[in-house]
Amino acid sequence: MRAGGGKGEMGIPGKGGCRRSLSPPDIAADWQSRLILEMRRKAIHLSGLSVPLFLLLFGRGFATGFVALALAVSLILEWQRLKGRIRLPEVRAQEEHKVASFIYYIAGCLFCLLFLPEMIAVNAVLLLSLGDTISGLAGSVLANADVRSRRVLWGCKPLSIIAIMFSGCLLIGYLASGITRLSFPVYLAGAAAATAADGVCIIINGMGLDDNFSIPVFSGLVMAVVAAAL
Repeated sequence: MRAGGGKGEMGIPGKGGCRRSLSPPDIAADWQSRLILEMRRKAIHLSGLSVPLFLLLFGRGFATGFVALALAVSLILEWQRLKGRIRLPEVRAQEEHKVASFIYYIAGCLFCLLFLPEMIAVNAVLLLSLGDTISGLAGSVLANADVRSRRVLWGCKPLSIIAIMFSGCLLIGYLASGITRLSFPVYLAGAAAATAADGVCIIINGMGLDDNFSIPVFSGLVMAVVAAAL
């Protein structure tokens, strides 16, 4: 949204390319609508908390099998969706003709389970499921948050969202450290890496790298390197 002609108004595109103004009540209603939609998406996002839970309760083998099965089923559903045979709820408009974010989400979780130490995998998936939820909710009511849809290489989210994401991830790492026993430098590095993956758009072959994959993978790899160096 951009500033409109009057004080306290915002302009949005209208029919024929014209811009119309929104009054403060309309702006508040628009923000509320976007926030509610993002909350519905993130409610599904939070289902990823089952991954660290299963890892802690049942071990790596069970958790890996569970996520691998979930990925296989999701790939079949996504194939059917892209063929136009089914419609899945909460898929973003810009994902209508491309692989949806939930595929990258599950793939990122599976990568962590396969290649990272267990407690680092736990923290990395928590940064994805909880940290990205915090960032998404903040971005739903703040301007210029969706840097990936703009396809600008190295585009960055606003500093306010970056600060919220980093603070949230650092808090998550601290609270989880009672279980993971990760040291402060390790989960600090993970928080920084997750924030970078969330806040900076990397374009590969004209497509933005999905942060549902890059957040757990990048933060997990960085934490593994720092833990090995200590």
